[in-house]
Amino acid sequence: MLPHPKICILPWISVETTPTGSMRPCCLSTTEITHNGNLLSVEQGLSTAYGSDSMVQLRQQFINGDQPAGCERCWAEENAGRTSKRQWHLRKFANQTEKIKWHETQPQQLWFLDLKLGNICNLKCRICGTWSSSRWAQEEIDYQTIQDPKQTRAYQQLRQGEWPRRTSNFWQDLTTLLPQIKYIEFTGGEPFLIKEHVSLLQQAVDLDLSKEISIHYNTNGTVWNQELSQVWKHFKSVEIAFSIDNIGARFELERSGASWIEVCENVDRAKLLRQQSKNIKLQICMTINIQNVFYFDELGNWALDQGFDMVYVNMLHDPPHMNIGHMTKSATDLVIGKLKNTEFHFMLQNDVQGIIRFIQNGTGSDGQDFCHFMKRTDANRKENFALTHPEIAKAMGYEST
Repeated sequence: MLPHPKICILPWISVETTPTGSMRPCCLSTTEITHNGNLLSVEQGLSTAYGSDSMVQLRQQFINGDQPAGCERCWAEENAGRTSKRQWHLRKFANQTEKIKWHETQPQQLWFLDLKLGNICNLKCRICGTWSSSRWAQEEIDYQTIQDPKQTRAYQQLRQGEWPRRTSNFWQDLTTLLPQIKYIEFTGGEPFLIKEHVSLLQQAVDLDLSKEISIHYNTNGTVWNQELSQVWKHFKSVEIAFSIDNIGARFELERSGASWIEVCENVDRAKLLRQQSKNIKLQICMTINIQNVFYFDELGNWALDQGFDMVYVNMLHDPPHMNIGHMTKSATDLVIGKLKNTEFHFMLQNDVQGIIRFIQNGTGSDGQDFCHFMKRTDANRKENFALTHPEIAKAMGYEST
């Protein structure tokens, strides 16, 4: 039985590594894990992070029934009537809740890892940035006007993203933990391009641990490695979540470097693998942001037509200039008007209502940050957001800046 309705399971069972080498309680947390007031890095190991004083404090806050400030994004989702990450994982791991030592602030139950193994990526998605994409970082470096690019934040984050190839302590600690791990998420960068993740999977197979481990991917869909299927067959389950936020030309602009045709082909390859392997499940993760929210009906219909095992609607919180709670009044009225007057499939109706409430709960903006970012990115890439997204571009004031 859960201690109370506002509890979160993740501080008891999980640690997340970030692309730049810090650690957090989960991917939505706005605070990083510290110990004795010092920021912990992956070099100090997952075990150290799990037992740190900041994690002890976080567990105690949940035991007390508090709503920790670092968990504000989940509270925002719940206030909008959406299912938050906290609620989602309580449901996902419902059969494990009786095993959790809820009243212990120093449990020994780390069995879920959210691994972002650096920032190697082949795309420059507009909702992403230098912290999570090596391509993004290199673009920022290329367009810097200062004399020494090594002094830029982009260069520093590019180097920080190399941590999986420089941190032997992390891998040694992970090897020790592997027998107790039951679930691993691989996100980005682009996990299919990160060789270290393949080595970790093979280690689990060689140690005869894989049959007790479920794995989950968030992939941008542009990469397919058929050889991985020979490794995946040894695992309890494998869920491949395609991060697809729009379709056609709009998709290609939002995720610079991607080919819509190639992504569709890779989705088809995954469907074929699912037919051949009982442990494969497919998901689409649609991250709602200012670029795509007006076109959600087209994206949603495409997603439902693909026959994914799960359709997941994710809400973007950061970067703030892409958050749908920060739209202009004109864009807010345009989007809400379309969402309310469009007939959506019943499977998407709850998500639509949650999107509307999330917008209404936002602070709004004058759109200047959004337009500044879009204009700069368009200039660097010789693209034009207004050509592929004319309605939302105009409503955000893009054409008048």
